[in-house]
Amino acid sequence: MAADPVVLLMAVLSLLLGLGAFAWQVWRSQDGGNERLHTISWLLLALFPVILLFSFFPQSEFSAGFMGATMTGAAGLFVFIWWYGPRAMRTAGRLDEEKKANAALRKQLDMKEKLGQPRPIEAAGTYDYTVIGRPERKIVLITGDLRNVKDVDVWVNSENTDMQMSRFHERSISAVIRYEGARRDPLTERVTEDCVADELSALVGANVPVEPGTAIVAGAHELARRNGVMRIVHAAVVHGTAGAGYRQVDNLGACVRNVFLRAENLDDGRAASIVFPIFGTGEAGAAIEPTVQSMLAAIVAHLAHNPPSGIETVHLLAYTDAEFAVCQKVFDECDRIRLRTKKSVSSGGRDS
Repeated sequence: MAADPVVLLMAVLSLLLGLGAFAWQVWRSQDGGNERLHTISWLLLALFPVILLFSFFPQSEFSAGFMGATMTGAAGLFVFIWWYGPRAMRTAGRLDEEKKANAALRKQLDMKEKLGQPRPIEAAGTYDYTVIGRPERKIVLITGDLRNVKDVDVWVNSENTDMQMSRFHERSISAVIRYEGARRDPLTERVTEDCVADELSALVGANVPVEPGTAIVAGAHELARRNGVMRIVHAAVVHGTAGAGYRQVDNLGACVRNVFLRAENLDDGRAASIVFPIFGTGEAGAAIEPTVQSMLAAIVAHLAHNPPSGIETVHLLAYTDAEFAVCQKVFDECDRIRLRTKKSVSSGGRDS
């Protein structure tokens, strides 16, 4: 049975236009595509078999249900193709997106596995930054173990609101300060007097928990002899919850300001230098970058405006390679400080 050439031409034209629109849609899908063009392309593609079939076989029957209604003949075939095509395409698109998401997740996991856990920095180093407008004020990014820091007047202890120091052999700033400030047997290195923790406990007494951001000045004890420390400032920067562990307190800027207030008002002498750990990124699990950003902003603001009798040099300790990488990034992005020198303590070299 011959078909009308005009009808055949219309069928072929609808196929070509539909394929062209579909190809355009696939190409545009990289930046979101166009839903209207998507619908039109399937309308044109659906017309081709309908026109072709019913031009050769006008008595053909086809029925399809759509939204509760049943259609027969050319209308039924047209609706079926128009409905099933986009539906199948959307399903395939979702599967592709899931595959892409899974591939991205696998890539992230592989990267984490390659990087491994943050590693302590063995080589000590210092990176000196000056505060723009106050060249006599310095911020020193130091790497390595806190035990290697010498002749800094005030050490800041990152503590919880219960002021309960870490056990001696835990990996935390609190544990280091507690152990290094204690009196120990010279032969066995066993603690004979828990000086720092005992004094802190006596100072707070029954007034626990303290308010977040509280700063308490205490003695350095054996750290005075070993590292040349004048005072320890215990800062309540993490808050513990029974059964949930620790979390970083909300206002780190206020914590930093409280530490400065106490460190610059000692009863027995002026402190010119201080060392801060990165608050709450250990057991409390706070993100390093926003923590360093908040702390650096508060430190720079204080050094830019404090009186001549105040602290002149602030050290920020980066103990792991992850902390150091983030600190360098945040310091370099800060437009209120400028790198002056960097020095590798282990090798003794200096770059200006």
